[in-house]
Amino acid sequence: MKIKSLIIYGYGKWIDQSIDFSSDFHVVFGQNEAGKSTIMSFIHSILFGFPTRHSALLRYEPKDSSRYGGKIIIEDERFGVVSIERVQGKSTGDVTVLMEDGATGSEALLHKILYGIDRTLYQSVFSFHLKGIERVEDMTKDQMNRYFLSAGALGTERFLQKADQFKQKANGLYKPTGRVPKINQALKGLEEKQAAMELAKSKNSEYLDLLQKVEELNQEIEEQERTQKDLNRRIQKLKQFEQNFEAVETIKQLEKEIEQLNTSKLNENSLYEMNTLNKQIEDIQKEIRTQQALLKGFEEEYEPSSQLILYQEHEQSIDALAVQIGSIDDLIREQKYVYKELEKAEQEITKKRIQLDLSDDEQIPTALTKAEKETLAEWQRETNLKESGIDLLKEKLTTIGFKISSLEESIDELEQNLWSNEQFRKEEDHFEAKPATRSQAIQLTKEMSILLVSIVLIISTLLLDLPFMLLWILLAVSLIMGSIFSTWEKMHKKDQDSAQISYEDYIRQKEIRRQWRDYLFNSDKLESEKQFLHSEIASLETEIENIQNDWSKFKEDRLAGYRTVLSTVLQFEEMLSELRVSESERNKVRDHLEELKTALFLKTEQFDQVSELFSEEDTPTEKISKFKVFYQQVKEERNQLQQYMIESQEARRSLNRSIESEKTILRKKNQLLQEAGADSEEVFRHLYGILKQKNEKEERLKVLKEQLPENHLEIKADSIEDIRSQEKQLQQDVLNVTSSIKSCTQEKIEIEVHIKRLEEGGEYTTLLQEFENEKSHLQELVNSWVTSKLASNIIEKTLKYARKDRFPQTIMDAENYFSYLTQGKYTKIVIDDETVFILNNEGHYFRADELSRGTAEPLYVALRLAFINNIKDTIRMPLLVDDGFVNLDRTRRTRMYELLKEISQTTQVIYFSFDQQSLESLEDGQKTILTKV
Repeated sequence: MKIKSLIIYGYGKWIDQSIDFSSDFHVVFGQNEAGKSTIMSFIHSILFGFPTRHSALLRYEPKDSSRYGGKIIIEDERFGVVSIERVQGKSTGDVTVLMEDGATGSEALLHKILYGIDRTLYQSVFSFHLKGIERVEDMTKDQMNRYFLSAGALGTERFLQKADQFKQKANGLYKPTGRVPKINQALKGLEEKQAAMELAKSKNSEYLDLLQKVEELNQEIEEQERTQKDLNRRIQKLKQFEQNFEAVETIKQLEKEIEQLNTSKLNENSLYEMNTLNKQIEDIQKEIRTQQALLKGFEEEYEPSSQLILYQEHEQSIDALAVQIGSIDDLIREQKYVYKELEKAEQEITKKRIQLDLSDDEQIPTALTKAEKETLAEWQRETNLKESGIDLLKEKLTTIGFKISSLEESIDELEQNLWSNEQFRKEEDHFEAKPATRSQAIQLTKEMSILLVSIVLIISTLLLDLPFMLLWILLAVSLIMGSIFSTWEKMHKKDQDSAQISYEDYIRQKEIRRQWRDYLFNSDKLESEKQFLHSEIASLETEIENIQNDWSKFKEDRLAGYRTVLSTVLQFEEMLSELRVSESERNKVRDHLEELKTALFLKTEQFDQVSELFSEEDTPTEKISKFKVFYQQVKEERNQLQQYMIESQEARRSLNRSIESEKTILRKKNQLLQEAGADSEEVFRHLYGILKQKNEKEERLKVLKEQLPENHLEIKADSIEDIRSQEKQLQQDVLNVTSSIKSCTQEKIEIEVHIKRLEEGGEYTTLLQEFENEKSHLQELVNSWVTSKLASNIIEKTLKYARKDRFPQTIMDAENYFSYLTQGKYTKIVIDDETVFILNNEGHYFRADELSRGTAEPLYVALRLAFINNIKDTIRMPLLVDDGFVNLDRTRRTRMYELLKEISQTTQVIYFSFDQQSLESLEDGQKTILTKV
């Protein structure tokens, strides 16, 4: 299983972040408080659950986000690419597992993917940090064996704990020398009951005689039953023999044929020895030809090279240059290191310029003074306060707008039901019962005047002539009728209007008019507030504009050409300050690099004495490399020249030894032929062909005998009829024995009935019942004890078988790792019952508690890595290390990193560190750089 990437929703300081890991070795680099331990805890929490609120572990709940949890993408050779997501839910979080084929699952599926291990086992094996490295001197052999047993076999110690529980339960039931355990107490009570029962039995002689008779009958019945079983077995064996009669005859025939093949002079191994000798003769003859060709090559092959001739001409100068190679290599290595440092510094400066949106050649402005920074901070504070005030006023405007809109809707609704002023006054006069208005009085006076005039006209007409009298009467009647009709019409209309509008309608209309007037008043009041807020906003915006004008003037004077705003100018100035420091450090590295170049140039000028080895374009590094190759070739050729005579003499001696060996092997071959009674190798191989036939017959005979039941060949029978006759006789014997068993059983039953009558008359019955009860109780305790004992032993034996004896191989691997980490100073690890000992290369043993911290920690890590390497066939999980090697010197740290890279070929390693050395020789995809936020 390997981790491909992390997707963090919210965990501690990390919000909406993702990190990709390489599949083998990956370094997460960052200074203190950069978040390395948080990432390591995130991996533990997603795989094994968030710590509970009562746990001693930190939960890392984010303070700036409501999302808690995240996702891990893994790649597993069993399941492919798998997504494991855990978010806030129950106490340890809600987990969702998404498989590559689209299938999903939860905790049960995740438990299977994680090989069934829990957080405690994972952190004790695959995850450790500096504070968590245990003291190796405290580990005994039993502790390590148990550690390997629990993790290596099943991935948890729960089974061993269960075995201990069974063992404790058994010890609580019985101990050989105990008095308190229940079985010990029950045995003592049973012995007392048995003694009392035996005393009661002795009081009745007849009872004892009857018991003796029953015992004799039981023995006789058992003997006859054994006889019956033996007869049945013999019958069954005869039936099987009848079925395999042909195989028995074949066995007899093979035994006769084998007896007739006489190979007494032949040894089983002689043919193998003959083949071996022939192979040795062939190999020796090849070696003789090779040595002869080698001698010939020695005579023709060797001639001195031009490099050797050049060395002989300038031997003293070249040897003097060779002495200085080490110091020049140191200069070259330091120059490479400084080049890398310069490149890192340039990359850091480029990164910061990109963040600041500055080009490579753009000049950095001078640093702001303290007073300028305080002024800018004050402007930022005032701007933020005024903008917050504007936002608050705008919120109030929005609220007032909603209120005005609501009032206008209410006024529109009321106006739909509102009477006209004329109608309201009319109804008000009617329902309030006020005196008649002046107009009504005038109208009434007019009508009364018309009526009086009409009466006067009628009376006057009586004094006139008849034509005029009729005319005036007609006119007076018309006036009277018109007045009466007008009065009746008004009275009728008034009654009709009063009938249409009730008093309740009038009261409701008065309330509507009152609400309408209140709403109009409130609307006017809100409009006044709205105008006031608009003026306040305009005032604040003017003040912000004045601050922005001051900022624009300041920017033109001090930061002209730079892209920044007032809200971020202080952060911009801080990043500029970091850039100034980075460029200063970069300039120092450049100066040091120039000094190294000068020193290296002066050193390599001496190589001009052998200028024919180099070209004009060669750099100092290339000259050193060519000189090393040249010097190595010359030394090898000189050694070859010195060894030439020795090697040629040795080749001649080797050739003579090969010839003598060939003669010796030929003598052994002739001796084998004589012992077998053969005068040639062809006759020898023919005899062994006969031996092969005999062996094949014996093998077939063996197979046939194995197929037959045991003692099958002991049966004496010449034919099938003879077998069947024996079967018939045995069956008759079985019938006789069965009849005898029935007779004895009947007699036993009659005697036991008589015994029971005797038992009912005395105390023996009570004692016997109590004895049997305690005996039954004891048997239950014994059964429980046996069950617990067997369960404990079975669990431990099963686990020991499951671990495949990993302990010795783990110690061997740990010795190799520890020797490598200490450069061969320590060669062996010995763990006795109580102490860990270390053997150094001088033959001295040291206890683990006698080692320095810088040596004890590599010892523990070597044991840890060896154990991981030896359980990779059972459990393969990523190894997490958090700054575990800060107490080691540079050489041991380098070797530790190399060892981790070797382990990462089969087990993914994720190393969290603030050590710059851990990043050396890593590709971009193998490292993640964290920065403080």
